[in-house]
Amino acid sequence: MPEPMDGDMEKDTVKQAPYQGLAPIYDYVMRHVDYDEWAAFIQSVFQRHAPQTRRVIDLACGTGNVSTELAYLGFEMTGADISESMVRVAGEKSALNGSHSEFIQRDLRDLSGLGPFDAAVCMYDSFNYLLDLEDIDEALSQVRAILEPGGLFVFDVCTERNSLRYFSDMRDREHGPGFTYERHSYYKANERLQHNHFEIRFEGDDELYEETHVQRIYRLSDIEERIHASAFELLDVLSEFTFNAGSEASDRIHYVLRAPGVTT
Repeated sequence: MPEPMDGDMEKDTVKQAPYQGLAPIYDYVMRHVDYDEWAAFIQSVFQRHAPQTRRVIDLACGTGNVSTELAYLGFEMTGADISESMVRVAGEKSALNGSHSEFIQRDLRDLSGLGPFDAAVCMYDSFNYLLDLEDIDEALSQVRAILEPGGLFVFDVCTERNSLRYFSDMRDREHGPGFTYERHSYYKANERLQHNHFEIRFEGDDELYEETHVQRIYRLSDIEERIHASAFELLDVLSEFTFNAGSEASDRIHYVLRAPGVTT
């Protein structure tokens, strides 16, 4: 486990749910991510397989960065995330940037009452937070139920190669505007579990906020078995923002699925 930050022994530690304490600083922590590239790639997938796509739901949307970029590209966006804190930040940003996207708190495994949408996306290895194959089955079923016939579902997962290369034992610490955070990422290969442990302190706050995120790093064959067992048709298995075939040698895999019932 990570060593305590300087002076933390005098602070009360508050354990929080994933992305609760991280939500207000998430965009700073992730400022290196080129969300324009993510949105442009998604748009190219839509153009390839379903150019009529207009209404899109961004599942596990976080603070709405992908949603915002897709809205700028002309899509009608709805965002959903299990974290109330992340949804709140996303809504505040939407009001400020004028994207007029709707953000709601929902679990990937319970999307009842939403839609229908022309397409759904679930980016940045959010599917890895589904810790059991049964959860993947349920998520696929729920997504299918909110899509129009022939609608696309695009999601990505991280591979074991990515965890071993970048997160086997990674530590970093940064000072941002009004806060400091320390992260320790480590991968338990025998369990295929990726852990990301955060300790966050805010200026003027005597408490130390701690949260741990756990992801399961699935074998791609296991994920594809669940896709084939679902109602979806598997269209593409892509490597890292390209239309090249993805494999265990890729760091990130994008799956492109089509819901049944294509109308002509």
